[in-house]
Amino acid sequence: MEKLKVFLDSNVFISGLYSGKGGPGIILDHFIAGKIVIIISQRVLNEVIEVLSEKLQKVLPFLQEFLLSYPPEIIKDAKLENIKKWSGLVNEDDAMILESTISCELDYFITGDKHFFSSPLIEKRSGLKILRPVSFADIIKKI
Repeated sequence: MEKLKVFLDSNVFISGLYSGKGGPGIILDHFIAGKIVIIISQRVLNEVIEVLSEKLQKVLPFLQEFLLSYPPEIIKDAKLENIKKWSGLVNEDDAMILESTISCELDYFITGDKHFFSSPLIEKRSGLKILRPVSFADIIKKI
């Protein structure tokens, strides 16, 4: 069976590093165990580093160890000209994330960001399966 490929938004990645409990922790545990493939964009990685540097400095060593021991697939950010179609549905930062996820040919986009669930058009136009961490955790517990 081929491994599920998932794109993690920064909030999921940060939560999983900070606390091994809950959906984000379960997701990272499955990644470490080699059961799923995690993909993030350069923008997501930069945001994770920025947030941890500003608010959770004690987690930075865990991030460094994680990235060295279990590097996720890191993709390039979407091009600015490709995000205009999302105007009115999501802000520019979220549009960059959406465009990055679309290019990955992934199984799920995992996020805790409410904006991605605010309109069914986001999932429909993107063709993505967008889930909250707890919902995805329920799926992968069966793997």
